[in-house]
Amino acid sequence: MLWTFKCFLNARGVDLFDIWYNELSDQGQAKLDVIVEHFRDKPHTKWGGNYFFPLTGYSGIFEIKFRDANVVYRPLGCFGPDRRDFTFLIGAREQGDEFLPPNAPVIAMQRMEIIKAVRTRAHECNF
Repeated sequence: MLWTFKCFLNARGVDLFDIWYNELSDQGQAKLDVIVEHFRDKPHTKWGGNYFFPLTGYSGIFEIKFRDANVVYRPLGCFGPDRRDFTFLIGAREQGDEFLPPNAPVIAMQRMEIIKAVRTRAHECNF
């Protein structure tokens, strides 16, 4: 396994991404699980395709896009805090080409800085 997928923890140790993930339908969870498993053993240079994109205007933030029941989901994450980690920072979806929540990219940037300063604010995802 080349990559460990981690999730952001808030100051009280709550896995905010896990809460978002658990609100997805079973099919939505399965789609994200398949994408994560597909990426887990590949160099990040081969993650592209139709699912993985750098987020324009937010250096170091990436989105994984997938669709379930006519909803486009766009969870945001970054590489780190440790080598061969990818950390989900916030779950988001798309509405009219905009993020919901609208400030998801800004929140992702803030959380990326937190996990780089305090590595324990990211832990291995439960899915």
